[in-house]
Amino acid sequence: MLKKPNSLAFRVTVLVGVTIFICLSIMNLIVIESIDQHFIEQDADELNEVFEAVQSKLGEAHEQNVLPSSILFQAVSGHHGVYYHVEDKNDNPIFSSQGADLSTFPTKFKAHNQIIPSSLILFNDGKHILRGTKIIFELPTKLGEERYTVTVASNMEFHMNYMQNFKSTLWGIVFLAGVITVFAARFAVYRGHSPLRQLSREIESITADKLGIRLDPLNVPVELTILVDSFNTMLKRLEDGFERLSHFSADIAHELRTPITNLTTQTQVMLSKPRDSEAYIEILYSNLEEYERMTKMVSDMLLLAQAEQGLIKPNKDTVVVNKEIKGLFEYFELLADEKNIQLILDGSNVELVCDKTMLRQALSNLISNAIRYSPKNDKIIIKTKTSSDVVSIAIINHGDVIPKEHLSRLFDRFYRADFSRNRDGHGAGLGLTIAKSIVNINGGDIVAESSEKNTCFTIIFKKDKVGKFDDTTNENMMFY
Repeated sequence: MLKKPNSLAFRVTVLVGVTIFICLSIMNLIVIESIDQHFIEQDADELNEVFEAVQSKLGEAHEQNVLPSSILFQAVSGHHGVYYHVEDKNDNPIFSSQGADLSTFPTKFKAHNQIIPSSLILFNDGKHILRGTKIIFELPTKLGEERYTVTVASNMEFHMNYMQNFKSTLWGIVFLAGVITVFAARFAVYRGHSPLRQLSREIESITADKLGIRLDPLNVPVELTILVDSFNTMLKRLEDGFERLSHFSADIAHELRTPITNLTTQTQVMLSKPRDSEAYIEILYSNLEEYERMTKMVSDMLLLAQAEQGLIKPNKDTVVVNKEIKGLFEYFELLADEKNIQLILDGSNVELVCDKTMLRQALSNLISNAIRYSPKNDKIIIKTKTSSDVVSIAIINHGDVIPKEHLSRLFDRFYRADFSRNRDGHGAGLGLTIAKSIVNINGGDIVAESSEKNTCFTIIFKKDKVGKFDDTTNENMMFY
């Protein structure tokens, strides 16, 4: 079972909360480190003062020719929690202040010649936690230079207790700030999503009878503009689809009503009184023609529906176009003879990579349409032509001029430019629609042009859809 993705509000809240907590934690660590470093620098300054005082008292002891231990106790005053320990050059203790045992200073740390923050270390004398260092210096005397080792340290218990309390307080503030930030982020996200909720309510109000509604991109934040534009585009497609479906349904009902009415009327007439067998046979043949017409119309509509849904996949093959046209001329020879129409093939031999059956059907529909609307004793010319980037097949006839307002709709379902011939029994007005659909499936297109001279339907294939050409042979083939 797939886990449902977390909500955007949850994701944003967690992201903001984690980010704020990390930032506050880093700031917390910086503050703690800064304060700790400040204390170390303070301790270094204080211990340096103690060392200078001890150094001064040792100098006085040599000048007065007294024992250093007799005056070293006077070296420090006003410094609480500060201790010092002095040794001679032989590491013998000379003086050690009361309150701490500095002889426990770790021997692994070497002595320094000055007191700086980096020279201070933490150690434990068994009673106190101390921070200090060991300094070796040479003291000039009347008898020469005398070497001393001084260990100075300060009690760190107050500092450490203060830092512990400060850290606890600071981390508590960070945690509280983090919690407040999370709730604030959650509220901000909720408020920030109000345009989405408003947009959702507007979308919910759109029904099948309100597809003309469009969302205003100016009423939403800029981040939602692309979403609104995409939704409006989808609504436009749905509206167009519903409109086409409505028209298609109306056209189907209109086209099927006539043959069904004819069948019903003929059947009622035949049943109105007894008739001989020849009459029944005649009416049955008439009904059969209507059934065949209805069957073809349903098959054509099914083909169009499959084509629009992308359910028809062409079987690509190399097709010799001129050869297929010659075969169609033979098929339409009798139909053309009825109107004494000449079928002429003019142009170069062309090979296309497409579905042979589909191309043949498209050409058949166009030729049949040309014959139907051509006057008697006329001619139909099919020209195959290649140019720098396209291959074209033009079907030209001299019929009535098709007005410009009709040219763009010639390939619509059930549409006829000449409505006076709507019921001539030759078809349902799907031939051109099917021709265009199957040509489109194979990567081509059909354009229509009409003038006082002629009417021309041109099938166009880009050269990237073409297998190969042969411009060496020009044909001028005529059928009577």
